[in-house]
Amino acid sequence: MGTVKRTTARLVQRKVVVCGRIIMYDIDLTNAVAEIKRLKARIVALQVPEGMKKRAYQIAEDIENNASAEVMLVAEPCFGACDVPSSLFDMVDAVVHVGHSPIPSLRFTKPVIFVPARSRIPVTEQLKKAVGLLVEPVGVLATSQHLEELDDAIEGLESMGMKVKIGEGDSRISHVGEILGCNYTTATSIAEDVNSYLLIGSGTFHGLGVHLSTGKKVVVLDPNLEEPREIEQEKAKILRQRHAAIERAEKARSFGIIIGEKVGQRRLRRARELRKLIRWKRKDASLILMDKFDPEKLKTLGFDAYVSTACPRIAIDDVAMYDRPLLTPHELEIVLGVRRWDDYTFDQMTEEEF
Repeated sequence: MGTVKRTTARLVQRKVVVCGRIIMYDIDLTNAVAEIKRLKARIVALQVPEGMKKRAYQIAEDIENNASAEVMLVAEPCFGACDVPSSLFDMVDAVVHVGHSPIPSLRFTKPVIFVPARSRIPVTEQLKKAVGLLVEPVGVLATSQHLEELDDAIEGLESMGMKVKIGEGDSRISHVGEILGCNYTTATSIAEDVNSYLLIGSGTFHGLGVHLSTGKKVVVLDPNLEEPREIEQEKAKILRQRHAAIERAEKARSFGIIIGEKVGQRRLRRARELRKLIRWKRKDASLILMDKFDPEKLKTLGFDAYVSTACPRIAIDDVAMYDRPLLTPHELEIVLGVRRWDDYTFDQMTEEEF
């Protein structure tokens, strides 16, 4: 069984307000500072997740004071390791990216230094409550910010007599047990060996993705909440929204297929396959390049519907922002009749699609 190593030396600790609660993140800048010095980088871009933006200046000050480099804060939203704008590389010597694990298969033209941000809110009490909801063997998963809780969760479940398994992902995953919003291979790799999953992470999206990818029960330990949640109870609203988007798109005669310009989201091969499929169904299709998704920009293009081959969460989370259907590749396949609705899953990114 793989384990996640704990980091003991801390250069900086920051309290970040998220959802009205004070959540302590351990942010260890020691390796980042050493790497900046090794690279002799003079100008550094700093990317942090949305929930940490108000404290980013403190992280920037620590880097400047310890690495003697000028730091520029990136104001654009940052939702994952794939979300590093290539435009930064023309202006800086390196990028410090806080809060997400690296995607091993990604290659950047300038150094990108990944700094974990680990939540320190214990989930022990939730874990005790979750045991009665789980069916063993149990697959244990976590999002990037909660990887250090994996060992404690495994030990806790085993101490209560439960059989536990942890999976390894593909080339986009850097830690055992880790899941991304676009990749659930750590879950699917053990799907035949478990009867339920325990996921440590916030929100609904990741847990629903695991459930739809495996068909298995998923219980979420969310540090922002007091009680564990069963994802099965929360999926109806999202699936109704997706079904409505698919129904609207069935009337479309023209499709714009959006290719993300960020290196980690640039699925050109997948986009071309979808264009070929649409044209085979005797509908119009064109490829569109877009960095930051903007509903107003899409309005000017005038397609009946759009398909996003970039981050899968864009179509799901931002559905209300678009006046035309915005689909994932799997949803387009349902529209075109090559996939059944009862085979619905969230879109996942694989290296073969790039």
